[in-house]
Amino acid sequence: MHLGVERNSGHIYEGYSAPQFAVWPRPAITLATLIESPNGWNRLPRNMSTTPFPWLFREESFDPVTRIRRGRLYESCTGAQPQIVPVSAHPFDHEAVREIAASRHPTKSLYTYGPCQSMVARPDRGFGTVLALGTGHAASAWRAIQLEVLVDDDILVTLKALSAFGILPEVDFGDLADELRLPVRRAIDRVLDAAFRESPISVVDHCRNAAQVILSRWMVHSGASNSLLAKDLGEVCKAIERDFNKSAARDAANIVRLLHSRGKANKQETEQLRLAVEEDATLSIEALGFLLRELGWAK
Repeated sequence: MHLGVERNSGHIYEGYSAPQFAVWPRPAITLATLIESPNGWNRLPRNMSTTPFPWLFREESFDPVTRIRRGRLYESCTGAQPQIVPVSAHPFDHEAVREIAASRHPTKSLYTYGPCQSMVARPDRGFGTVLALGTGHAASAWRAIQLEVLVDDDILVTLKALSAFGILPEVDFGDLADELRLPVRRAIDRVLDAAFRESPISVVDHCRNAAQVILSRWMVHSGASNSLLAKDLGEVCKAIERDFNKSAARDAANIVRLLHSRGKANKQETEQLRLAVEEDATLSIEALGFLLRELGWAK
């Protein structure tokens, strides 16, 4: 099926060989951008008319609990230039109705799109591909976890959210002093900024820093010496188990600490470690969320 977006009204049309038939109710359609490197987030489109060959995602369903979206993926047929297409009358297009009454076949200036064959042609048929849905003003990150070709040649994709929101809990610092609270807030913000936008090694690195900041500030707030603020994460982990009997918090932070070493070339060589991947970055973020809950700083 082909999809058409009317340049002035935004009305949607579809059809097997050309987008001739009006679609109502209007579906939720989003610009979709392929993200192949961290720099891709700096090049998100502003709108359809300024992007030569954009992809569109037409949502069919969304489950906020599992953070799964399913929908059809389209790619541009004509670039940023619309084309004139004969169409059926849209129920909210009174001018088209008058044209039909006057025995004239209405035409519309449409941005036209076809099934996104570029996605199918990608390695592993697009599985694991990261897409940004939205524009440079606001966008969310999604990973393709399933792809199907329908009988009308449409490309149906299932996407899993890569959003850090919902993974890291909202933080409640209680009566934590400003000189301890502000570094923790900055460290958490850096993790949220980096999550699924930077490389896995970079995300793990931000999580490691945040784990050290969170644990050391929590212990100082609980009566430990200020010298802990300058200690390495490994020493902080030993201290929180020894002095506060928080073995689960120690283990969560240790996971992040051990994953961090996978970004060091010397460790990879001497210990035959594999490189950190996206799933490892996700694990680091989840471990950080567990840490916040375990210390009582999660709302």
